[in-house]
Amino acid sequence: MNTPQESFPVAPNAVYVWRGFRSPTLDYEQFAQFLGSVFVPACVLLQPPVGLRAYLPTMMPQAGKPAAVPDQTALMFWATPASHDRAMKALAVRIYQNLHGDVYDMTRSKLPEVPVALDPHADALVAEQPYFLIDRAADWMLGSAKHFVGARRANLRAADFLAAVHVWATSFQIEPPNGVDGALVCCGEDYVAAWIHGTYPQPRPCPALDQLAALTTPVLRMAPRPLALPAGLWDDWSGLDLTRDTCINLQFPRPRTSRAAPREPEA
Repeated sequence: MNTPQESFPVAPNAVYVWRGFRSPTLDYEQFAQFLGSVFVPACVLLQPPVGLRAYLPTMMPQAGKPAAVPDQTALMFWATPASHDRAMKALAVRIYQNLHGDVYDMTRSKLPEVPVALDPHADALVAEQPYFLIDRAADWMLGSAKHFVGARRANLRAADFLAAVHVWATSFQIEPPNGVDGALVCCGEDYVAAWIHGTYPQPRPCPALDQLAALTTPVLRMAPRPLALPAGLWDDWSGLDLTRDTCINLQFPRPRTSRAAPREPEA
């Protein structure tokens, strides 16, 4: 196993950027209960042996949230860009992945998840395509992070919104704040989500997020709180309360010899 503060930096294109919309068959309380009791804990209890390196899930506040804004976001960082897909060879990972349809509206949630480099010469962001703004490896389980989600302002057309967020992202990419080693942004036609990671242990003010927030009606702005699960797969434990722990950075053992793919069967 790793030592508690041993770092495992991950390439900026080795993360999956999830934007989940609740299944219409569930109310929000049922949605949060299932995610907290099964889905979120299972992610960090089942997948580190095949390359999961960091996991930052967030629940959106429901009061006043437009329907076009996701109900949940999450970042899942993997050892290599190929690790996520190769992990599907493992039964434990397939069991976890098959839970998605129980809680999410997969018609709305099946969106591009792998970030690409930002093209500073483009006119606008591509809707629902995640982008990384800093091209270097970072360990998002350590350090500190900030997360922002906002709904498009009613007086902005969708095309103008995508163009304005592109201007913001380009400016951030050219001159990132001191101490920031990772940044991701994803903009739909009706919302934007951004994450910023710093090497410092405690979150610091980030004026750049104020500029992004000015384009939106803010829905969430939080620093994911480091949280370790108090129990394992075989313990008597009811799970997380995601109505209380709404924005978290899960802390979990990362095997030093973690495989980038499941172990091959012995001959």
